Amino acid sequence: MRVVALAVCVLLSAEIGGWQGWRNATVDPPAPPAVCPLIRSAVFDLLVPARGALRTGEQNGPGLRSNYCLAESVSTTEGARAELWVSLGRYGRHEGRGPRCLDRDGLLTVVNNENHPVALGDRAVYFIAGDRETGRRINFSACFGTYGVLVEYEATGAADTAMVASATTVAQEVLSWL
Repeated sequence: MRVVALAVCVLLSAEIGGWQGWRNATVDPPAPPAVCPLIRSAVFDLLVPARGALRTGEQNGPGLRSNYCLAESVSTTEGARAELWVSLGRYGRHEGRGPRCLDRDGLLTVVNNENHPVALGDRAVYFIAGDRETGRRINFSACFGTYGVLVEYEATGAADTAMVASATTVAQEVLSWL
């Protein structure tokens, strides 16, 4: 009887430990495609006039692989400038969260600004901050399966509706390839 009780305890402990280990395991996903080639150069030229060369990089973390593309104005005409930063991330398992983009804390919510939903992907939101004279900035986040797209677009003299349309277009360009 003692042997049976001991065997049950060992099996139960192994099952609980295995479940906790699986739940908390970090599994890095495959790399997402490079983001710059997913956006037509005409879009960059329109949104960031007088832009320099596109810059790229990676920002990886536990359970996340991502890359970004950055376009900046290199010269200004009458004080006008623009900057477009686009990141494409792919999620894996980390800290008990699965690979779905929607399951990531903080990606689609911002505490200090009002989030506005957009009908794109599984879910998308944006907020706008800054001053029209010194530069307005839109932060746009979209989820699609295991992918997350972040767009930050800053421009001087642009109307809010134009900035929303611009960031949405960039996110659609990226999502259309996934």
